[in-house]
Amino acid sequence: MRKLFVRSLAIAFVAFALLFGAEFFIEWSRAGFPRWGSPSWEGVNTGKIIDVLSPMARAYNNVLAMLIATIGLAIPLTANMHTPKLIEMFLRDKINRYVLTFMAFGAAHVLWVDYMIGPEFAPTWAVVLAIYLALAGWALLIPYFFYVVRFVDPSRLLVRLREDAIEIVQKVAQRKLDPLEAQMVLSMRVGQIGTIVIKSLDRNDRDVAAEGAWSIKVLLDQYDQYKSRMPKEWFVVDRADFVGLSDEALEMLTETKTWYEMKCLLQLEHGFLRALHNANDTVSTFSDALRVIACRAEAHHDEQALRLAIRFFNNYLREAIKAKNLRAVYDVFHQYRRLGRELVDRPELLREIGKHFSYYAGMARTYGMVFAPQLAIFDLGYVTRRAYERASPAAGELLQEVLSLPHRTNDDVHSMAVKAKLILGGFFVENKREAEAELVRRNLGDVSTSEIERAEAALLAAERSFFEVTDRQLNLEYVPPERREPLRKFCAQLTMARPSGPHPIVPIATS
Repeated sequence: MRKLFVRSLAIAFVAFALLFGAEFFIEWSRAGFPRWGSPSWEGVNTGKIIDVLSPMARAYNNVLAMLIATIGLAIPLTANMHTPKLIEMFLRDKINRYVLTFMAFGAAHVLWVDYMIGPEFAPTWAVVLAIYLALAGWALLIPYFFYVVRFVDPSRLLVRLREDAIEIVQKVAQRKLDPLEAQMVLSMRVGQIGTIVIKSLDRNDRDVAAEGAWSIKVLLDQYDQYKSRMPKEWFVVDRADFVGLSDEALEMLTETKTWYEMKCLLQLEHGFLRALHNANDTVSTFSDALRVIACRAEAHHDEQALRLAIRFFNNYLREAIKAKNLRAVYDVFHQYRRLGRELVDRPELLREIGKHFSYYAGMARTYGMVFAPQLAIFDLGYVTRRAYERASPAAGELLQEVLSLPHRTNDDVHSMAVKAKLILGGFFVENKREAEAELVRRNLGDVSTSEIERAEAALLAAERSFFEVTDRQLNLEYVPPERREPLRKFCAQLTMARPSGPHPIVPIATS
């Protein structure tokens, strides 16, 4: 934005110089190119010089009044809408300080020159300087006006806060800034980003909220480059940084060296909670950003940051279920599934994720969300298939988690849960895993043949795109053509020699 201001100022200055220079040359040539001293009133009538400077002083006053009025209206109003710290940011900005100082100096200088003029004294060079300063001030006015307008743009505020935070991290890594002082300032900057996100959601400004969420992601991306170079004092946290956390929680943050990640992810969670209740369609903005942050932590081999992100995923699920917001549950399960796909080579984490799916599916049932646990079976089944494809040691335990999720409540059969397990059984038949396929068959032993046949027909007829517009858009029940024959084979084996009524429930094998 500063480069844009300098460019626009240069354009305005050149435009003024060309226009006024051309005007002077035309008039000068029309008068027959008189000598340079001819236009001067020096030694002739100093009162005329005062007549010139007086309106110039009034013009400066008008410029200052316009600037102060613009700043006085724009900055407090924007600060009230986005963040009260905007006033501090405005005063710390170098261009704002330089322009206001220049305008005040120019106005004072005109008055001083006007005062110096006497009946027999004309300060020629001072008058010329005053005129040029006045022209420069008016040339500066338009670019600076646009600069102020851009300054209060919330998108620009986010960029400024982000760049300021990144600069603080760089200085600490280079040992140019005290770590304890930097912690306090950085916490404030991250909190300001969170405030802008929340206030944007309150006004249904979805674009700014998304930019804020992504700014937090960028902050953590940049931080990963410097984390290994930070001094040990940087990772020690104080109660003032996290009011409300227990002593044990603070100790764990210090041990895991994740206070900065915690600060950033808390802002992301605050945005998620506000979106959950006020702007439901922006929930995916925060869950997607959290997934990307977790994946980047995995790429940088930051185990503690990755585990922290997973815990926040669990927070998202808990809050979405408590709010009985099915769309949010649907979205968070989807992002959690995508994260599980990225962690397919991390069996210990896959086991934990599988348990989390089961836990929150059970919590959703407790809250009366019948559809949510069925979503969990689809998504956990997807992660399980990926685990078997990569021969993950956690694959068997993930399968047990899937099969432990119920597909019926008393006499009510949950058709989507049945379909999810049928897809999983077809996968095992396709990959010649008879033992796993048999586990699925035994698990579905309490489902009648007619239910199986209806589910099979629906799966084989499902189109790739869901018939409504959704965040995923891919139909959960869609089976690719190359996998339909194994699905038919599994269903045929399941219904072979089975009566039309339901079978008794068969316990799941544990090995």
